[in-house]
Amino acid sequence: MGDVADVHLPAGFIRAVSAAADQEAVLRATASWMPRIIAAERSSVALPLDDHNLAIRSIGGTVPLSGPTIHPIAGSIVGKAFRSKKTIVLDDLAGLDYADAHALNKAGLRSAIAGPLLSGGRCLGTINLANSKPGFFSDAHVELLESIADLIASFLNVHQLAESEKVRAETDDVTGSLSRRAALHELDRLFQHPGGKPSILFIDLDGFKRINDLHGHRTGDGVLRQIAERINLLLGPDDRLGRLGGDEFIAIVSADPDGERAAGLAADIVLACKLPALVHGVRVATSLSIGVGYPHSPDIDTSTLLSDADHAMYTAKGCERSIVIADDLVRRQVGLVAAIDEEMDAAMDRGEIVFHYQPVRKLKSLDLVGAEALVRWNHPEHGPVPPPLLIERIEATGRIPQFTTWAMDRIARDLQTVRRYVPDFVGKSFALNLTPGQLSWSGCADAHAQTCDRYGFDRADLLVEVVESSEIQPNDAAEQTLKKMAAEGAFIALDDFGVGHNALAYFTRFPIHLLKLDQSLVRGMAENEAARSILRGLTSMARELGIISLAEGVETIVEEAMCREAGIHHGQGWHFGRPIPIDDFTELALSELGGIADLAA
Repeated sequence: MGDVADVHLPAGFIRAVSAAADQEAVLRATASWMPRIIAAERSSVALPLDDHNLAIRSIGGTVPLSGPTIHPIAGSIVGKAFRSKKTIVLDDLAGLDYADAHALNKAGLRSAIAGPLLSGGRCLGTINLANSKPGFFSDAHVELLESIADLIASFLNVHQLAESEKVRAETDDVTGSLSRRAALHELDRLFQHPGGKPSILFIDLDGFKRINDLHGHRTGDGVLRQIAERINLLLGPDDRLGRLGGDEFIAIVSADPDGERAAGLAADIVLACKLPALVHGVRVATSLSIGVGYPHSPDIDTSTLLSDADHAMYTAKGCERSIVIADDLVRRQVGLVAAIDEEMDAAMDRGEIVFHYQPVRKLKSLDLVGAEALVRWNHPEHGPVPPPLLIERIEATGRIPQFTTWAMDRIARDLQTVRRYVPDFVGKSFALNLTPGQLSWSGCADAHAQTCDRYGFDRADLLVEVVESSEIQPNDAAEQTLKKMAAEGAFIALDDFGVGHNALAYFTRFPIHLLKLDQSLVRGMAENEAARSILRGLTSMARELGIISLAEGVETIVEEAMCREAGIHHGQGWHFGRPIPIDDFTELALSELGGIADLAA
């Protein structure tokens, strides 16, 4: 093929570069085919060794172009073509002061040509040929080489774009960690590794919503980056960190079938992340909750491992521990969660999920003034379902509208039952608990109003009890719902007041009608003067604002007397009555208020 006029690009060459899976394959195919297209005795393709273009490395074809595979940009033939972005033709290599020229001469080669691979003004690499005859490469060779270089550069550009898109898809744009998809793919890959299955850490940044609300999302993103950096510094060379979304990360601990390395790593991560993050001059306190999952049985799959670690993390968050390992107890809890998610709808339809009612009494007279509705589900296989877990799964599975509407109707129907048999219960209320998530549902206020209308109740008959009020932010959807309900006549109670993040500012934000004083203050009254002072102060403030006060968790006659002495209006707790099914509560109301003696009548 020395006669260039007779040369055309072989179909095999076109197929080879078209079918190449990546840039490296394109370059190797090119270097391999070049001596068959142009009668050269040596061929290679070279590309930059690093992003700073300090050196260029050769990828050999049939025979490497020269001895060295790494060439300095300055002082080499291929480097000159790369830097100048022009085809370099050398008719006689003898005596030339290039490192690769000396090597070519030593191999009996006398002429060389190096053509740049250009794309968008950038040089991606070079195609390099050499021959034993001086002056072998003609203008026609140059023209052919440059045409081939243009073709190969276009293939390289396509692969670069594809690889860049792949990197972007596999990289979290905030932290630089693996994306969710890439992390799960890596977990699947390591699960098949002969060196042993991996364990995982499911990591959650505590209170991230509050960080965003207080400092803004830009600072929140900065905190996530710093957390990721601290975790990455602690990982082993084959471990991987991915961001699953929001404030959740997964650390994949390679070849750790018993989870021992993961447990130690979790402790190190918790310690490292206790230091505040400094972002844009703002110091942000951070803490983590971590669930550790490990392949406890030979047939475990990645889905089960993730579920174990996820639930262990939520267990850690719920019990205020930093780290929980997914042991047998946690795994049984995972089974319970799966049963809740799968069977909740049917359980509501079958009447398995019910409400029990805890009496509320006036402290001065001990008269029955109402009750709080408390959800109960006695699962036929798993036994009693903890109410906080049930509510968590309702919110996690997107059932807030369905459950809230159902709960309002069920409680209203139970209230109607009591009033049917106990006429004097008219004017007394049942309280339903609503979380910030339920209050944030746009249809919550309308559902409450429609339920009251359907049963002929005043809006105040279904008292709305706000739980976890610290999670309600100024002017958010939950606060707007409360204001709408109050404007329509609903009666609003603030639960568990006096501990945690509760603040007096709530009195100016929320339309509060009843203040439920936390049981921890009530139980501390007998021995703690400070608790008594706090209760008296809160009760006095409520009275000045026209707000009814209620003591929670009253369990003894001494606590009853002290609450009465403090001026608290109402009391609730086992001393006044435990939560009981609606039939038993109706019997209780009948015995105290009178009415139809026979419930079957």
